[in-house]
Amino acid sequence: MTALIRLAAEDGIATLTFDRPDALNALNEAMAIELNAKLARLAHHDDIRAIVLTGAGHAFMAGGDLHSLRDALDEKPAIRDRAIGKLVRLAQSAVEAIAASRKPVIASVNGAVAGFGLSLVAACDLAIAAQRATFTSAYGRIGSSPDGGVTYTLPRALGARQAAQWLYLDERHSADEALRAGLVNWVVPDDRLAEQTRSLLERMGALAPDAFAQTKDLLLHAPQRSFADHLYAEQRSFLHCAAGDDFREGIDAFFDRRSPVFGSGVR
Repeated sequence: MTALIRLAAEDGIATLTFDRPDALNALNEAMAIELNAKLARLAHHDDIRAIVLTGAGHAFMAGGDLHSLRDALDEKPAIRDRAIGKLVRLAQSAVEAIAASRKPVIASVNGAVAGFGLSLVAACDLAIAAQRATFTSAYGRIGSSPDGGVTYTLPRALGARQAAQWLYLDERHSADEALRAGLVNWVVPDDRLAEQTRSLLERMGALAPDAFAQTKDLLLHAPQRSFADHLYAEQRSFLHCAAGDDFREGIDAFFDRRSPVFGSGVR
């Protein structure tokens, strides 16, 4: 079977490229299964320090595959719900894997983003976009509520009012608008996206792995805790990092006036 997501790994950086350009990289069941499998594989690959998601052609990802969804609508209700439900669950599993990843996951947005593609971008740790990229919810256009965790992640990135506007009205937003809103961190010229993504991933990959994972966990769970509980969580996290080899390496590097080399203390 032809891969629907290309995996390339070099110098500790893994690139997952959605490879259905003729379908604007829309997510079908086979592609969703492959995405989950490759994210799980990379999570346990010690040589991989950072992961990038991007698309082939002119789209990052144009949501779920509407051909598959339309086929399911012609089935009996039980079969319809099973087929559509499976795709939604697979999509949710993918964003859960990104949220749980102890390695940085970066969205390198090469073009159009819609539907579940928006959910993926919002789920990633950081996002860099080409100037030509566009962003739209597209759920309302097909009479559906959102999935992929975007009703959780988008309000945290944009704020409740702006997220509601994006999700209710299905407006198309430019890369610069996404930058101002807070969905992406950087916008770069189209022909420099690969270069700038690589530079960012090298920086992220050089971070202390355990410290990154602890910081990500703190950011993720902060809204669920009281301030006092979160301060205690920060204390426990700091002590956890202080017990690792990377903390000593960081301290030694500071006094030696050199750049630290992290990685030996990954747990």
